Amino acid sequence: MTQPRVWKIHLDRPLAPGGWRSLSDAERERARRLGSARERHRFMVAHAALRAILGEVCGVRAARLAFGAEESGRPYVALLRGRGAPDFNLSHSEEWALVAVAPPGSRVGVDVERIRDDLDCLAMAGSMYQPEEVDRLREAGPSGLRTGYFRLWTAKEAYVKAVGVGLAGLRNVLVREESTTHGAVLSLPSPPGAALPVRWLGVAPGYAAAVVTATAAS
Repeated sequence: MTQPRVWKIHLDRPLAPGGWRSLSDAERERARRLGSARERHRFMVAHAALRAILGEVCGVRAARLAFGAEESGRPYVALLRGRGAPDFNLSHSEEWALVAVAPPGSRVGVDVERIRDDLDCLAMAGSMYQPEEVDRLREAGPSGLRTGYFRLWTAKEAYVKAVGVGLAGLRNVLVREESTTHGAVLSLPSPPGAALPVRWLGVAPGYAAAVVTATAAS
């Protein structure tokens, strides 16, 4: 399977020239409703960058891109629907965003998370993760627990976003690290033995990120 392309975007940079004009009316309204100037700026930078990237990939002006949504709410490029449109996914956390784009016939999910200090990671893992994963986190000790928790979360969230399933999908997959690939494998609940590769992404100190690619039929 072809690896997706991933772009890293610093959301505190200036909005690109023409960025505001490239957004749709709905995107501008969403930006206006956000509670702070920083949130509004980061939203505009992220979505203008997404449009610029997809516009370049699709050979379409960024402002002309139209998006639809699946029943799950997962977006797709509507302008090229049925004509070999690439699949894409956007994730952002505080000052960083990632945009992943995969070729037609693939589905991609990407997730970035700031590693927070205000979570009881073992308690959260006990309710959300597989027993094998919880055991690995316990064995990691204080130095590896928090980073390990968020690495697992980003892998699972990227999977959920790739295939368009809900919270149950996050709970049902098992992440197994594979040192030979410098990544991991997601063991799926069905069919038996099914698995998807996970690629860890370096974003910035204090962040975890992962990307998962599946076939359109996964």
